[in-house]
Amino acid sequence: MSTLSLSALLGVRAGMRVSVLHAPEGFLARLEPLPAGVALVDWSKTGLDLTLYFSTKKTELVEKLPALARGMSVTGFIWVIFPSATESSQVLTEDFVRVAALELGMTDDKKVVIDAGWTALRLAWKPRAPRLDKPQIQA
Repeated sequence: MSTLSLSALLGVRAGMRVSVLHAPEGFLARLEPLPAGVALVDWSKTGLDLTLYFSTKKTELVEKLPALARGMSVTGFIWVIFPSATESSQVLTEDFVRVAALELGMTDDKKVVIDAGWTALRLAWKPRAPRLDKPQIQA
């Protein structure tokens, strides 16, 4: 078991703008203590450094993920937090989150088990290939 706080495991750093959406009761208290200068915001159209998005349904993720991605800062992340154990075909799974992210040009780069009931995947924009000085096509 990690000795890091939950906020540290999720990458919350000083001065970040963080949004927590649809969190279960008591989750915000588990993030304490937050680093200095962290601003918890309900929603922002742009500039969020970190979004913690709780969802249980595939349809919710498909509807919400594009808006969450638009709200990210260039170097921001989205944690999609979903139930750890699923029986229903409508409940989010790790593979479904991964495919939905890939279709938007994002990739997962970290996984954290929040507790026995919740697992999280961190999404970020896919790195771009290096830009070339000139096109490689032969004229």
